[in-house]
Parts: sequence; structure tokens; C-alpha cells
Amino acid sequence: MRFISLTRFHKPNTSQEHASNFWRQQEGIAALIAITALSVFSLLGLYLSLNATTEVRISENYESHQQADLAARAGLNHARELIRGLQLNDLLQGPKAIDDPSKYPSTRSLQYAFRNWMDWSTARSLNILDPASDLTGLSSDDLGLINTGKYGGADGTPLVPRTGIALTAPDPDGSGTVTTARYFLKVTDNPEDCDTDPFTDCDGIVIVRSTGVARTIRETGGPVRANSVAVYEAKFKELRTFDLDAPVVVEGDGVLPAATTMFTGSSFNIDGSPNPYSIGTLYGIGTIDTNTSNTIHPADQIKARLSPERFRNIKGKCCGPTQPAIGDITTTVGLNPDKRLLLDPNFLGNIAYNLMPKFADNVYQGNQSWPAGTAVDLGYYDPSEPLDAPSQRFKITYVNGDLSVSGNFSGAGVLLVTGKLSISGSLRWSGLILVIGQGYVDTTGGMAAVEGGLYVVNLQSGNPPFGTPKITVSGSSSFKLDDKALLMAIRSLPQVELSRREVTSLIDP
Repeated sequence: MRFISLTRFHKPNTSQEHASNFWRQQEGIAALIAITALSVFSLLGLYLSLNATTEVRISENYESHQQADLAARAGLNHARELIRGLQLNDLLQGPKAIDDPSKYPSTRSLQYAFRNWMDWSTARSLNILDPASDLTGLSSDDLGLINTGKYGGADGTPLVPRTGIALTAPDPDGSGTVTTARYFLKVTDNPEDCDTDPFTDCDGIVIVRSTGVARTIRETGGPVRANSVAVYEAKFKELRTFDLDAPVVVEGDGVLPAATTMFTGSSFNIDGSPNPYSIGTLYGIGTIDTNTSNTIHPADQIKARLSPERFRNIKGKCCGPTQPAIGDITTTVGLNPDKRLLLDPNFLGNIAYNLMPKFADNVYQGNQSWPAGTAVDLGYYDPSEPLDAPSQRFKITYVNGDLSVSGNFSGAGVLLVTGKLSISGSLRWSGLILVIGQGYVDTTGGMAAVEGGLYVVNLQSGNPPFGTPKITVSGSSSFKLDDKALLMAIRSLPQVELSRREVTSLIDP
């Protein structure tokens, strides 16, 4: 007998279980995606952080290198200004005046390294805020340190200390300043010098090497980052262009008097003959002919304006008392590489209008009048004292315009006038007087006493670039040679930079 259950059969709800399993699977995938995304973004964040740090380092390295580069360049410009008026041997021998060739390295590589004030590794780790302790290992001789020179048993005064010159900027985080870089200077002789002693100069050329050091950002933890270091060197030459071959030099195609006559009175004196302060020159008045192709000769024009009874007033080694010591020096000037520049109007114009105003101690723009009582410090020179005596004060005085002197003045160094120089009072000068521009000198009614040299040239626009200079010498005016005063005046002029190069640790042999 079959029994049939009255209980209804229920089929399992498989769709609900499937959905539950599906969502559990989806939750696992979402977690995996979230973990993967988190890892990716974490790595991306880490990369961005490292990249930002690297970019900051790159930017800061570039900035610090620029600071070091500019510091080294500034050092060379500063050196060019400082060495004016200094004796090159004093620079080579240092403040202690040590002339000992045994201290100079024998190998070529060490000779190049000798130009550095410090080695490269010291520069990269130097504390630029207080470098004294890091430089204790340097020689105490201070060879090549720019200084005033040893005098009377006392060491020279360093003009750039062995700890260098600090460059500062306003503190961005507060008041005061921060040191951004520092430069160090050293002077050495050029290898082509005409003697074999590295601590004496004979050709007027020296090498100045400038080391610029700038600090990079200091980081907390990790290795200490090295400083940025830049090194430049330049060859500077003591230009002898104005080492005149006569106490009065006039340049032009012709010469005219500044007043009615070129020479007035009977007591003026232009003397190129030997004296206690000079070996003398051939002529008292030397002329430079700017156009040798014509029949106009400046020396002959000057002679024609001098009466025979005044021949003895112009003396030199060329002639006796019956002939005036007036002659042409154009050929002599053309044979000397430095003096040949006197034939270049562009060089003379650059000296008169661009270079001298930048280096002059006294600058006067426009026409000037110096009556009695005018207080002007024009320098001082004592011929009985050595050139490097502390009392000697040679200065460059620049007048861009006319200068009228009606008072009594004295000075030493270089006086450059671009306009007319008129002396109705008294002007006593030791060194050089350069009248470049209008080329006009008139001492009518006054007295000029120059121990050194007077150079007169007229520059004009157009062709020809040289005009006609004008000069009148009268009264008791006197022009005499003084080799020491002339040399000191030449040293007061800015050095000529012959070449410049950047130096790396791999360049020098």
C-alpha cells in the first residue's frame, strides 16, 4: 500500500546563495583593487616626493654654482682694481717679501696647482661662514697674496685676506645679511716671463687666479653636500703705452698754438736731459705724426715757432745748446707694441671716455674752474722717498670737460682732461698729464711744473680721426722727466686684461 506525504516539497533557493557568493567575490576583488591602487599611489607619492627633492637639489645646485661663478668673476674684477699702483714683485712675494725659488714646485702639474689659493677638496668642504680653521694648513708665507708690500722691515698689509672676501645678501628669513659666497685671490708669475725667478717680474705680466666658493643647502641627516666651486684666471699686463719718450709729447698731423704764440717769455724750461731722477730722453718735445704720407711735419712746425734765442730752453740728449731738442718719435712709437696703441684713436677714445671714469679717484663731469681756496685732494709724491713708501699717494683725477686752474695746486698721479686745459695760476704735478679729446693746453699767465710727462692729442669724429692739437707754453712753466714719478703714474692706470679662462679640476695638467 503506497502512502503519499501531504507535506509539500520545497525546492532550495539557489539564486539567493549565488548572489551572496557573487557579492563576496566582488568584495575580494574590490579589496585587491584598493590595495593595488593604494600601492600605486603610494609609489607615485614617493616618486613625486623624491622627484621634488631632486628638483630642489638640482635647482639649488645650479643657483649655488652661479653664485660661485659670479664670486670668482667678481674676484678678478676686484683684483684688477687692487693691483693698480702696486709693485708686481710685492704681489708675487707676499706680505713677507719672500723670494725663494725653492718654494716653487718643480713639476708642471704642481706649478699649475700652485696658482690655487687652496686645493679643490678643501674648497668643496670649506665652511664659508668661518673659513679660518679650514685654512690653517695653508703655508704661512702667503705667497701671491695681494698686499701693499713690505716696507721698512714691516710686513705688507693684505688687501685681500687669506680667508677671502665674503659676498652677502639680505636675510630672507629675518634682519641682517647672510653670506652667500666667498672668493679667494692669488697672484703668480706667467710662465713666459723673461727671467727664471717665479717671485720677480720682468715683463709686466702676472696671472691672477680667483676661486669662488658657494655653500649648498644643508640637509638634516644623510651625507654633507659639497660646496659649489668655480675657478677663473686672467692674465693682467702693466701697460706702458704712456711711458713717454719725452717730457712733452704732442700727437697730430699738425700743431698750432693755443694762444697768439706757441712760446712766450724767456724762462720756460722743457728738459729731457739726464737728471738725478731720470736717465733722460733724446728730445724735450717729441711729436707723433698721424699722417706720414704728406709733407706736414709737426716737429718742424714747432721748431718754426721757436725763436733761436729760446733754443736752449728745450733740451735733450740729441742736441747741444745751439739746437732745440725737438724731434719726431713716430717710428720709435710704432716699434713698441704698447706705445703703438697711441696710433689707435679707438684705444685713446676708450681710455678717455670709458675706462678712466671707472677707475679714477676724482671724477668731475662738465667744465671745471679751480680758483684759489678750492679744496681738491690730488695726491702726493716725495721724490726723495721710495715708491712704496706709505706717504706716496698717487691718484687718478678725471675731468670730462674744460679745466681752468687759477689757484695754486699740486698733485701726483694721472690728470686726464678731455676738454681745454688752461693754467693761469700754478699747477705742480708729479706723474702724467693726459689731454685727450680737444687736445688743448695753454699756460699763458700761469705756471705749470710737471715732473713726469705731458701728452696732448686731439680726437675728432669722422675721418681723419686725429685733429690738430694746440699748445702754448709760457712764463716759468717747466716740464722735466722723473722716471720714478712716471712709473708710479703708469702703475696707477688700470691693468690690461690679456686673457681670461675658466679652470676645472681636469683642465690643469
